[in-house]
Amino acid sequence: MEEETFILDFDNNHHAVLEPNFEQLPYKFHSRLLYAFVPKDELDKFLKKYPHQIIGHFKTISFQPSVYEVNINDEKFTLCQAPMGAPAAVKLLDWLINYGVKQILAFGNAGALNDLPENSMFVPVKAIRDEGTSFHYMKPGKFVNLKSGFLDEIEGIIDQLNYSFEEIVTWTTDGFFRETPKKVAQFRQLGASTVEMECSALGACAQFRKVDFAQILFTGDTLANMDNYDRRNWGRSSYSIGLEIGAKILIQV
Repeated sequence: MEEETFILDFDNNHHAVLEPNFEQLPYKFHSRLLYAFVPKDELDKFLKKYPHQIIGHFKTISFQPSVYEVNINDEKFTLCQAPMGAPAAVKLLDWLINYGVKQILAFGNAGALNDLPENSMFVPVKAIRDEGTSFHYMKPGKFVNLKSGFLDEIEGIIDQLNYSFEEIVTWTTDGFFRETPKKVAQFRQLGASTVEMECSALGACAQFRKVDFAQILFTGDTLANMDNYDRRNWGRSSYSIGLEIGAKILIQV
C-alpha cells in the first residue's frame, strides 16, 4: 500500500490551535526588521556603534535571543539574531510578525553552486523549496517567488548606495550534510546559484502573513567543484558588512 505524503496536504486554515500570540506579551516591535543570520558576537559589535535598547525576548529551550530597537539617524528599526534552519527561523519570524513586524529584510550566508567569489552579494528572486516548513504556509510547488514591490525597493536602495549585487535563484535545503552531487546538479539545472537553509520558508511565511520580505545572501563556502569542496572562510567577512548594509537599507525603506 502506498504511503500518504502528508507534507503535500496543505491546510489553508489561518486559525491554528497554537497561535504566535499565545503568550500575549506586552511587546510592540517596529515594523521594519533586520533579521540577521550572524553570530551573537558580531551582533554585539554592531550594536556598540549605535543607540539601541532591548524591546523583547524570545524564549525557547536552546535559543533565546533578545529583540532590539536600533536608532540610526532618528530612524528606528527592529533587529533580531536569526536561528539556523527553516523551522526555527520561521517560528521566530512568525512570532516577530505577531508583535508588529511588517517589512522583513533578512541576510546571511549561502554556499556557492557556481564559480562565485566569496563574500559576493546576491538577492534571491526565487527560492527552490527543498525543505519542509514552507509546505505548512503555501500550497505545494517547486518554488517560492520572491519578486515584489518591496524587493524592487530594496534593490533600488542598494543601487543608490553603490553596492554591487546580482539577482539569483537559491536552493533552500533542510539537509546540510545531504547536498549530494546528484542534488547539486539537479538544482543547478533548475537555475540555482546558491544553497542555504531558510529563504523559501521565510518567503512562504511572509506571504501567508501578508507582510513584505526580501533577503540578501553573501557567498561563503563553495560546492562549485563537487570533487573538491572548499569551505573557504565560510563568508565570515560578510557578517559585519551585511549588518551595516542591511541597516543602511532599512532606514531608507
